Amino acid sequence: MVRTGDKLLKLEGLEPNEYWSPFLASVFGETNQQCNDKNLLEIGEKIVDKLKGSPLAAKTVGRLLRKNISVDHWTRVLESKEWESQTSDHDIMPALKLSYDYLPFHLQQCFSPCALFPEDYKFDSEELIHFWIGLDIIHPDNRMKRIEDIGRNNLNDLVNYGFFKIETGDSGKHYVIHDLLHDLALKVSSQECLHISTSSPRAVEIAPSIYHLSISMSDPSNSEDGIVKEIFMKELNKIRKILKTENLRTLMLFGDYNASFVRIFSDLCKYAKSLRVVYLSTMFYPVEFLLHNFSKLVHLRYLRLVSKDRSKKKVPKSIPRFYQLRVLDISDWEGAHSSHEELVNLVKLRHFLVPSYEFHSNISNVGKLQNLQELARFEVRHGFELKQESNGFELMELGKLEEIGGPLDICNLENALVNEAHEANLLCKNRLQKLTLSWNKGQSNMSPDAEDQLLESLRPHSNLHELRIDGHGGSLPRPRSLETPSTPWRVIPDLSICRRA
Repeated sequence: MVRTGDKLLKLEGLEPNEYWSPFLASVFGETNQQCNDKNLLEIGEKIVDKLKGSPLAAKTVGRLLRKNISVDHWTRVLESKEWESQTSDHDIMPALKLSYDYLPFHLQQCFSPCALFPEDYKFDSEELIHFWIGLDIIHPDNRMKRIEDIGRNNLNDLVNYGFFKIETGDSGKHYVIHDLLHDLALKVSSQECLHISTSSPRAVEIAPSIYHLSISMSDPSNSEDGIVKEIFMKELNKIRKILKTENLRTLMLFGDYNASFVRIFSDLCKYAKSLRVVYLSTMFYPVEFLLHNFSKLVHLRYLRLVSKDRSKKKVPKSIPRFYQLRVLDISDWEGAHSSHEELVNLVKLRHFLVPSYEFHSNISNVGKLQNLQELARFEVRHGFELKQESNGFELMELGKLEEIGGPLDICNLENALVNEAHEANLLCKNRLQKLTLSWNKGQSNMSPDAEDQLLESLRPHSNLHELRIDGHGGSLPRPRSLETPSTPWRVIPDLSICRRA
């Protein structure tokens, strides 16, 4: 319904003569709406009658029909028993459920856990892929494929099937799920996933097989919805008494919360020791206060902590114990600081998302994190006087990170040993997109020839998009010479060179 002035208008579905055209566009594409097969058109008209004039149903069912434009496939869709569950003239849930049933299983696995997120949630693509990695539902069919690339392909497929929509706003591109599709996700995942919210408190049935729990809280300072919160807290207490939290694999907390909620929440999760995914937002309380057994979550694969407290905070000391961790996201942990001597214990870590480069540059022996996919900054802390001593910040550490991509800033190169620079093995890192090589001005004891040798040993892969050389004291090649086949430095599109004064 929509309100116009003092009137409420009930929105109906599109009229059949208006609906046929967008339906055909969903099936055959905007530029190819011609179909000369009378049998297909007749079946299509019968399917359209069941879609109740809904554009969303036209999109999802149309994409389903597009995958196999044949009489047999369309007939199976038309004769599906799912249509018998329609409860009213405006019920399109059977159409959406039918589209879900025909999804490949790996896409069903990716879509259904999205029920754990609040309605209208704006997904970042990387966030969603990291969530799937934490759930361990992305599996490559050969060793040459990265699970991140498979996750990205799955997301694109879900967009093409109509289960996600791409939106672009001031914050960039994000993905959203239509509210009816979110209801579908809740329905198909109800035996494993449970989501409760203060914005729409309701009596919930708790299946004994629940493994994934999420809670959405509204602003606790808002006193206008006291009755709603009272209902919500009763449901939360009921969950605490019924749910077997020792079986939980996922625990997600969205929104703001107060002390009364924290008491119930911490009691609810007292025995949750098998968690694989933990997402805690808007934290004003220590993690250990919310989760008494936080340090014992040895199975944890995905940890995201969001804090709005601007005071200096240390990353929880127990994190280096989570040997199974694949994704550590503290990018919203404002003012956080930590030393990372023990982070190298996280040998399966793929993504370490942080609020500043300082975190990455302070990881000693980072080469032990061989699965790491990005390293924003690396500081060389190995002087000439330390030839016989390894301190974990030599260029050889980069050579062990075969999968890193994105941007990489290698700084303090005046501390590097020329005869070891080739061990950084930048030439084989074909996923790097932006590389910065920097020397501190006035602090280098290298001769120009030595700096040239060092630069030569740090040649990047030709896939690089952007290169910046800052503070180099040697004889830099001119951009024109980069274009000649004889030079070892290949052409790089966006080249920025800054020489030391």
